Amino acid sequence: MKQRKSSIMRPSRLVRPLIRAAVMVAAAPLAMADDNGGENRFHFDGYVREEVSINAKDWQDTPNYNDQGKVSMARTTLRLNTDFKANDSLGFVLKARASQEIKTSFLGHLEGMGANNYNNHGVMDLYNEVDLREWYADYKASDRVKFRLGKQQIVWGETDFFVANDLAMGYSNVWRSFLEPANEELRKGNIALKVNVDVPEANGGIEAFIRPGWDRKKDIGTEIDIYGGRWSSQPYAGVDFRNIDPYAWNNSKADIQSKTGGVRWSGIAGDTNYSVSWMRTFYNSPILNPSPTFAGVPSGATPIGSTTTAGMAGEIIYPIVNVFGATASRYSDLADAVFSAEVAYIKDAPFNYASATPSLMTQFIAPGFDGWKTKNVIASMIRMDKNFAFTQGLLGTEKPMFFSVQLFDKWIQNFDANENLLYNVGWGGRVKRHNALLTTIFDLSYDNGRVHPQLVLGSDITNGGGFFIPSVTMQFGKNWRWKVEYDGFWDSGYMKANNANDRTTLFGYLHNRDQVYTSLTYQF
Repeated sequence: MKQRKSSIMRPSRLVRPLIRAAVMVAAAPLAMADDNGGENRFHFDGYVREEVSINAKDWQDTPNYNDQGKVSMARTTLRLNTDFKANDSLGFVLKARASQEIKTSFLGHLEGMGANNYNNHGVMDLYNEVDLREWYADYKASDRVKFRLGKQQIVWGETDFFVANDLAMGYSNVWRSFLEPANEELRKGNIALKVNVDVPEANGGIEAFIRPGWDRKKDIGTEIDIYGGRWSSQPYAGVDFRNIDPYAWNNSKADIQSKTGGVRWSGIAGDTNYSVSWMRTFYNSPILNPSPTFAGVPSGATPIGSTTTAGMAGEIIYPIVNVFGATASRYSDLADAVFSAEVAYIKDAPFNYASATPSLMTQFIAPGFDGWKTKNVIASMIRMDKNFAFTQGLLGTEKPMFFSVQLFDKWIQNFDANENLLYNVGWGGRVKRHNALLTTIFDLSYDNGRVHPQLVLGSDITNGGGFFIPSVTMQFGKNWRWKVEYDGFWDSGYMKANNANDRTTLFGYLHNRDQVYTSLTYQF
């Protein structure tokens, strides 16, 4: 045990050579001047980060094992970003990340329960990676027109939490879930051609992209932990659902080779920043397309887009949807605050449902294996960002506290409660006509910005439950950052047993998944 503890904060073997190389390069003269002795054309930066999370509670769905106090993550990450400017018109960007984890006793227990035994893989395959996150070329055709070609992240929208318009690309919520504040660490990149055209005469510009369908399978859709790993939802610890319903990529409603893309106009009208957009993209949330047979007999389920499925119980797909969006933001003198709004009309958003006559799989596996159907959805967000000066006198902050509050809503069109739409396959919580969430951020600053306490709160107004994340980030010198946080969840509506009357929704999935998290980062 002593050996395990002492190794947590040491870089793992796979990453050590990369770290040594990064330090050597960072210490070397990276400057590359142009022929005329002008500014440097090569830029290099990145970080080395050690992350540790510890279970704060006993999970209760890991029989004969006390999870409380067990290390759920001991992760070493090296991030490298390079930017080479060939000339005034052409540049190249490469962003790479390598992560290696220690197989803690907790992860070993999950694996022993059966987690991640699909195709004889181990649980650590969920977390260890060496990946080119982005690689693209920027070409400036004129003062107005710019192109970007390659694997890139495309960000549309006004929010970092429960997105409405930011659906161009999915996220990986397997190693860290939605708690990671840097969205670029979770967002997946796709191969695309993007063009930006400035139109100063109209105080705006056009941004358009097309994704030709050349991406890897794992780069499509928002991936959640269905593998029984450390971010598996209660009560499915140690259950790898890919054994019965793996991901599938060639369903006619969700073909990875289908072309997707979008176009957006962004502009300024008076003091208001605004945008309007259209996008054809993969719906980010995974949908279960059930098998028409189960154990060789008719299941009573209704698949869409295929007569056979990739697994005996079905397949996980990301159906293609059309999203029509708009955003606006403006500063208000009266409130001394910035107000932002966002709305997206999602045509044919998919939902799994619980049939009045449940299929064999719903009866023997979990709710939602009956089929899926589509509904048009209006997703909206309103936000206020404001600074409060009273904290300087009351709490001794060096500057006013930053405060942000966001209200999210998903409004199901032509809603019929008898359709029994589900928030997620595997749980029986029914979707309501309006599904609202509220989040707030309180951000303080001390010691010239070197100490940042923060509190993030969220609540499911429609179904109950929520999360609270107090944290402190400290800066030491120019390069070092240390963060400590607590990730807590509450919800009384969690699955106490696998039964047909289950009504578990969003935060019930995270019941007893509280954790203490800390990270130490060296930026170079």
